[in-house]
Amino acid sequence: MKKNLLLLVLLAAAMVLSGEETNWSAVVKVFAVSSRPNYDMPWQNYPQQDSSASGFVIPGNRIITNAHAVSYPTFITVRKIGDQTRYPARVVSVNHECDLAILEVEAPGFFDDIKPLELADLPPLQSSVTVLGYPVGGDNLSVTSGVLSRIEPLRYSHSGKVLLAAQVDAAINPGNSGGPALHDGKVVGVAFQGRTSAQNIGYIIPCSVLRHFLTDLDDGKLEGFPDVPFRFQSMENSELRASFKLPADRSGVLVIELPELLKEKVPLQVDDIVMAVDGRRIANDATIDLGRGKVLFFGCLFWEKQLGAPCSLTVWRDGSEIEISTRTVKFPYRIPNQVFDVNPTYYMAGGIVFTPLSMNYLDTWDNFNNIPVQLAVNLGESRKPGVDELVVISMILADEINLGYQRIGAVLVDEVNGVKITGLRQLADLVDRQQEGFLDIRLKNRGRIVLDIAKVREATPRVMNRYRIAHDRSEDLRLPLVRLDAAK
Repeated sequence: MKKNLLLLVLLAAAMVLSGEETNWSAVVKVFAVSSRPNYDMPWQNYPQQDSSASGFVIPGNRIITNAHAVSYPTFITVRKIGDQTRYPARVVSVNHECDLAILEVEAPGFFDDIKPLELADLPPLQSSVTVLGYPVGGDNLSVTSGVLSRIEPLRYSHSGKVLLAAQVDAAINPGNSGGPALHDGKVVGVAFQGRTSAQNIGYIIPCSVLRHFLTDLDDGKLEGFPDVPFRFQSMENSELRASFKLPADRSGVLVIELPELLKEKVPLQVDDIVMAVDGRRIANDATIDLGRGKVLFFGCLFWEKQLGAPCSLTVWRDGSEIEISTRTVKFPYRIPNQVFDVNPTYYMAGGIVFTPLSMNYLDTWDNFNNIPVQLAVNLGESRKPGVDELVVISMILADEINLGYQRIGAVLVDEVNGVKITGLRQLADLVDRQQEGFLDIRLKNRGRIVLDIAKVREATPRVMNRYRIAHDRSEDLRLPLVRLDAAK
């Protein structure tokens, strides 16, 4: 204990000499035991895993950490600096899109000797930053210093969502996740990922993203971050601009697709040129000018808003400039983004395992280049009206009833008994209600599975027993569907 205190004194002295205000009492170590679901076999989980991360306290006795550090939690504890006791904690709010979570500790007196950290905006580039945390599982606080190198959109590895991130050259290693990055004693970002292919490059989540998360919670409903509501093409080619009669003093991006599901909410048209968002001009290369030679992708003008917030678009249409009022929305992707902390959805009949096509399912391929083309072509595409989800046969569990079909897997379902499939619940209902005759499943690759429905009923319990499957469907399909319009 004396050795730890001496170390803290020495570190504090170093921080004072560097001009950085010391407040380490707010930094905690997070211990998590988690158990992830197995999307290959969606009725079971992987074995539990232990991990550690970092976190820090902000006003309101809230502990901020990374969502990836506490996803699929079975048991979470935190430890304060200078205190060897682990205190049980629980996740009270989490946004996996921005990889942030809030923990709560109910132990009496836990926060008494903690001075919460204040949040601040990112300082200018080349400003010094200090990253605090517990990398690679160490028991003592680690303090690393560096400079703010760059601010740019980045794909968050946890969710796949592209949001703003700040690059620093301070060391960020496993275990640093969730720790604060300080400038002048205030939090300017949250450490969350590094880059293994380069040296001395780490990334922090800017406090603007953290504030967005906290503000989103004000109404008690977490909605997440808006998307750019249309597909676009840059207008850097002069002949492309000339074909739309775009004046030389105008610039923007060309709308090449507006999803059908957004046409009532976003009054844009294909071949519109979006020139500005809320008066912020968009350059022909799809960036906005921040001054002093700094530019950012124009999508940040949507990300910084709350979902459903008013938004004004300046548009070039049919040779003239118009103003369009709309609200921020999410892009309706055909394959939903990663989801966490929920069990996979599945349905099994006669050994045939059906599941929605999702990013979680596609992640079962370690290398995205190995994903079957029929599935991969749907990545990034928009969802069509009337289609809740694409349904895939993930595997066929061997049984005498499905002899000859057992090599079928990772293939989309097109029709069941001549009915177009628009979601897994619909498919399950069709099969459940069939009383007699053949179950005829037509696949997107033009393949076909035909089985006697009576034999399917007989085989399903047998397959469940053989493969130790407790239910023929996930819990969400065992519950009645509650529609929002009915609830109103």
